Amino acid sequence: MPMLRRLLLHCLAALAGLLPVLACAQAYPTAPVHLVVAFPPGGGTDGAARLIAEKLAPELGQSIVVDNRAGAGGTIGAQSVARARPDGQTLFFGTGAELLINPVTRKTAPYDLLKDFIPITEVGTVSFVLAVPAGSPVRDVRELIATAKAQPGKLNYSSFGIGSTNHLIGELFLKATGTRAAHVPFQGSQQAMTSLLAGDVDFTFDTTAVVLPQIKAGKLRALATPSPSRLPGLPDVPTLQELGYGRLVAEGWMGVFAPAGTPPAVVVALGTALDKVIRTPDMESRLAARGVAVTAADGPQFRAKLQAELDKWRRVAREADVSLD
Repeated sequence: MPMLRRLLLHCLAALAGLLPVLACAQAYPTAPVHLVVAFPPGGGTDGAARLIAEKLAPELGQSIVVDNRAGAGGTIGAQSVARARPDGQTLFFGTGAELLINPVTRKTAPYDLLKDFIPITEVGTVSFVLAVPAGSPVRDVRELIATAKAQPGKLNYSSFGIGSTNHLIGELFLKATGTRAAHVPFQGSQQAMTSLLAGDVDFTFDTTAVVLPQIKAGKLRALATPSPSRLPGLPDVPTLQELGYGRLVAEGWMGVFAPAGTPPAVVVALGTALDKVIRTPDMESRLAARGVAVTAADGPQFRAKLQAELDKWRRVAREADVSLD
């Protein structure tokens, strides 16, 4: 009997500890949820966030307010969520640019991706394309590498800015191919693309959403993609991995995060709702139109991926001596 009594008391204690969590899940959300985006309205990240917010609101029974907090390469928006009350009422629609690239290119980052945030769901991945102006004499990757080696440092490539995702992809390319080229940073994708189209820069790595329309219009030529596999919209364009550059596998991602300390039941509720929203043909189609391939990876899967990504880009930033400090 004493043993049975101890077992009963143990079960009651465990249930008592679970009750607040269950109560929290049942009450959540208690007010409109703020989904912070670290970039201005109208961009690719903002557009994807608004699609998710529109469908997520009915699932949670509350409106979702997309809150654009742009500035400092995404740091302002990300930091605001890292410091927010961990109750699930403030979430972050984040990308690798502000959550991963910014921290690894700074000696003193204002937040830690895996300590200050809880990855809830990876919404999808964003592919990049290595492209040159249509008037360029370079017809393929082999010719680009040969030209760069014949004229070290003469070629240049554009990016969204120092420490941006495509800046580091460019540096990864130069390192893997043993070439040199000058980096020309801009304030965003639009300016970088304008410069490429004008022929002021020789090549770039930009997202399919930006590059594909220009390729179809005959203004750009796609040479390759650093994606793990060929892209549906560019089936004849090889991957850099196919061409013998196994290290050159890189893509962007988008996901939903909560501040560290958010109750587990709230995290589970959000993950379940997001999974239901994202895994629909309509959502997959609408995100694909924005260059996002749906993955809907759950929290643990997403976290494991982020750890590997952090290790990879820390190494690239260190080897290329890229620093924002």
